[in-house]
Amino acid sequence: MRRNSINRDELVTNTIREFGGKLVGKNSMKNMVAQTLTLLPKGIRDYIIKNCWFLSSARDAYGYTFSGNDLKNKHLIFLSDELLDLREEQIQYTVLHEIGHVILRHRNAINYSQTKKEIKRQEKEADIFARKYLA
Repeated sequence: MRRNSINRDELVTNTIREFGGKLVGKNSMKNMVAQTLTLLPKGIRDYIIKNCWFLSSARDAYGYTFSGNDLKNKHLIFLSDELLDLREEQIQYTVLHEIGHVILRHRNAINYSQTKKEIKRQEKEADIFARKYLA
Protein backbone atom coordinates (compact mmCIF):
# COMPACT_ATOMS: atom_id res chain seq x y z
CA MET A 1 0.00 0.00 0.00
CA ARG A 2 2.85 2.40 0.84
CA ARG A 3 4.36 1.92 -2.62
CA ASN A 4 1.16 3.11 -4.36
CA SER A 5 1.14 6.17 -2.12
CA ILE A 6 4.73 6.98 -3.02
CA ASN A 7 4.04 6.51 -6.74
CA ARG A 8 1.00 8.81 -6.56
CA ASP A 9 2.98 11.41 -4.57
CA GLU A 10 5.73 11.29 -7.19
CA LEU A 11 3.16 11.62 -9.97
CA VAL A 12 1.62 14.67 -8.26
CA THR A 13 5.05 16.28 -7.86
CA ASN A 14 5.96 15.53 -11.47
CA THR A 15 2.61 16.87 -12.71
CA ILE A 16 3.13 20.17 -10.91
CA ARG A 17 6.62 20.40 -12.40
CA GLU A 18 5.32 19.59 -15.92
CA PHE A 19 2.77 22.40 -15.73
CA GLY A 20 5.62 24.85 -15.30
CA GLY A 21 4.13 28.24 -14.48
CA LYS A 22 0.63 27.32 -15.71
CA LEU A 23 -0.65 26.47 -12.21
CA VAL A 24 -1.08 29.92 -10.69
CA GLY A 25 -2.30 30.19 -7.12
CA LYS A 26 -1.92 28.64 -3.71
CA ASN A 27 0.00 25.41 -3.24
CA SER A 28 -3.19 23.69 -2.08
CA MET A 29 -4.78 24.40 -5.48
CA LYS A 30 -1.73 23.18 -7.34
CA ASN A 31 -1.69 19.95 -5.34
CA MET A 32 -5.41 19.36 -5.77
CA VAL A 33 -5.29 19.89 -9.55
CA ALA A 34 -2.29 17.57 -9.83
CA GLN A 35 -3.96 14.92 -7.63
CA THR A 36 -7.10 15.13 -9.75
CA LEU A 37 -5.12 14.67 -12.95
CA THR A 38 -3.81 11.35 -11.59
CA LEU A 39 -7.38 10.05 -12.03
CA LEU A 40 -7.25 10.59 -15.80
CA PRO A 41 -5.71 8.48 -18.57
CA LYS A 42 -2.20 9.62 -19.54
CA GLY A 43 -3.30 11.01 -22.92
CA ILE A 44 -5.90 13.31 -21.37
CA ARG A 45 -3.52 14.26 -18.54
CA ASP A 46 -0.78 15.19 -21.03
CA TYR A 47 -3.22 17.22 -23.18
CA ILE A 48 -4.42 19.20 -20.16
CA ILE A 49 -0.87 19.88 -18.95
CA LYS A 50 0.10 21.14 -22.40
CA ASN A 51 -3.04 23.16 -23.17
CA CYS A 52 -4.52 24.48 -19.92
CA TRP A 53 -3.76 27.06 -17.29
CA PHE A 54 -5.34 26.77 -13.83
CA LEU A 55 -5.74 29.94 -11.79
CA SER A 56 -6.87 30.75 -8.27
CA SER A 57 -6.03 33.44 -5.76
CA ALA A 58 -2.56 33.48 -4.29
CA ARG A 59 -1.35 34.65 -0.91
CA ASP A 60 1.42 36.76 -2.43
CA ALA A 61 -0.49 38.55 -5.23
CA TYR A 62 -3.67 40.61 -5.52
CA GLY A 63 -3.79 40.09 -9.28
CA TYR A 64 -2.05 38.63 -12.31
CA THR A 65 -1.21 39.87 -15.79
CA PHE A 66 -0.73 37.59 -18.77
CA SER A 67 0.19 38.50 -22.31
CA GLY A 68 -1.80 37.28 -25.27
CA ASN A 69 1.09 35.00 -26.17
CA ASP A 70 0.90 33.29 -22.76
CA LEU A 71 -2.65 32.14 -23.40
CA LYS A 72 -2.77 31.88 -27.19
CA ASN A 73 -4.63 28.69 -28.14
CA LYS A 74 -4.75 27.60 -24.47
CA HIS A 75 -7.63 27.04 -22.07
CA LEU A 76 -7.93 28.97 -18.83
CA ILE A 77 -9.67 27.33 -15.88
CA PHE A 78 -10.33 29.50 -12.83
CA LEU A 79 -10.96 27.84 -9.46
CA SER A 80 -12.53 30.04 -6.80
CA ASP A 81 -11.23 30.28 -3.25
CA GLU A 82 -14.65 29.14 -2.07
CA LEU A 83 -14.31 25.90 -4.07
CA LEU A 84 -10.88 25.25 -2.59
CA ASP A 85 -12.41 25.40 0.92
CA LEU A 86 -14.78 22.50 0.14
CA ARG A 87 -14.28 18.74 0.50
CA GLU A 88 -11.66 17.07 -1.68
CA GLU A 89 -14.32 15.12 -3.60
CA GLN A 90 -16.17 18.32 -4.55
CA ILE A 91 -12.95 20.03 -5.65
CA GLN A 92 -11.97 17.04 -7.79
CA TYR A 93 -15.46 16.83 -9.28
CA THR A 94 -15.34 20.50 -10.27
CA VAL A 95 -11.83 20.23 -11.72
CA LEU A 96 -12.87 17.17 -13.74
CA HIS A 97 -16.10 18.90 -14.86
CA GLU A 98 -14.10 21.86 -16.19
CA ILE A 99 -11.56 19.55 -17.85
CA GLY A 100 -14.56 17.82 -19.43
CA HIS A 101 -15.56 21.06 -21.13
CA VAL A 102 -12.03 21.28 -22.60
CA ILE A 103 -11.78 17.65 -23.73
CA LEU A 104 -15.32 17.67 -25.16
CA ARG A 105 -14.51 20.90 -27.05
CA HIS A 106 -17.43 22.80 -25.62
CA ARG A 107 -17.80 26.43 -26.62
CA ASN A 108 -18.19 29.10 -24.00
CA ALA A 109 -20.84 31.79 -24.00
CA ILE A 110 -18.43 34.75 -23.90
CA ASN A 111 -17.85 35.07 -27.64
CA TYR A 112 -20.56 32.72 -28.78
CA SER A 113 -24.27 32.98 -28.19
CA GLN A 114 -25.61 29.70 -26.85
CA THR A 115 -29.16 28.52 -26.39
CA LYS A 116 -30.26 27.32 -22.96
CA LYS A 117 -30.67 23.86 -24.48
CA GLU A 118 -27.06 23.85 -25.69
CA ILE A 119 -25.74 25.03 -22.32
CA LYS A 120 -27.78 22.37 -20.53
CA ARG A 121 -26.44 19.66 -22.87
CA GLN A 122 -22.84 20.78 -22.37
CA GLU A 123 -23.22 20.90 -18.59
CA LYS A 124 -24.71 17.39 -18.59
CA GLU A 125 -21.86 16.08 -20.75
CA ALA A 126 -19.24 17.67 -18.46
CA ASP A 127 -21.00 16.13 -15.44
CA ILE A 128 -20.89 12.68 -17.08
CA PHE A 129 -17.18 13.16 -17.83
CA ALA A 130 -16.44 14.09 -14.20
CA ARG A 131 -18.43 11.16 -12.77
CA LYS A 132 -16.65 8.74 -15.13
CA TYR A 133 -13.26 9.52 -13.61
CA LEU A 134 -14.37 9.80 -9.99
CA ALA A 135 -15.95 6.33 -10.00
